[in-house]
Amino acid sequence: MIGAFALLGVTWAELPPRDYRESLLAAVESEADRLIVAGDLDEALALVRDFREEVAEDARLVYEESLIQNLMGDASDAEDRARDALALDPTLAVAWYDLGGLLLARGEQAEAVAAYTRAAEATVEHPQGWAAPLQLALIAARRQDPVALETWLREAVRRGLRLRALNEQPQWADVLAYPTNREVHERLMLLYGEAGP
Repeated sequence: MIGAFALLGVTWAELPPRDYRESLLAAVESEADRLIVAGDLDEALALVRDFREEVAEDARLVYEESLIQNLMGDASDAEDRARDALALDPTLAVAWYDLGGLLLARGEQAEAVAAYTRAAEATVEHPQGWAAPLQLALIAARRQDPVALETWLREAVRRGLRLRALNEQPQWADVLAYPTNREVHERLMLLYGEAGP
């Protein structure tokens, strides 16, 4: 097993001063992400855990561990780590978002809505800030709640979502088959100028 410092090419004596903590954390996240993309989940998990043990406990790295565990199929530990990350930083939107997905997969719809709502609140200015409102709209559509569906779709559009993109997503094909949901979607497509060929 290669230690966290060795993977980053850093020895203890070369560690940057405390004010460079952010760049060091970013380097670990970047390396973990590279390992994830390469499919080396065990090595990514070891890197994150080593760094947390040897250098610093940080909400982003705890979240990174949650993500890796989720990708490894360990939803229970992934949920625990997501909650740990949020205990360290309650504003960590990505942890709220992933926690929402884990809860939804487990059938905990009310808790998932609460988690996605927190993610939506934390990503108002984010370039992909439409993601959590879109998930909330999908939950509303599955519950056949046209008011919540329209509210969350409007918020997602306000944050940059193109409604036309929903036509290409399999999870939306099912919910748009319901007449009330389809009516809301079509009305908003007209309102936002996305209707037609």
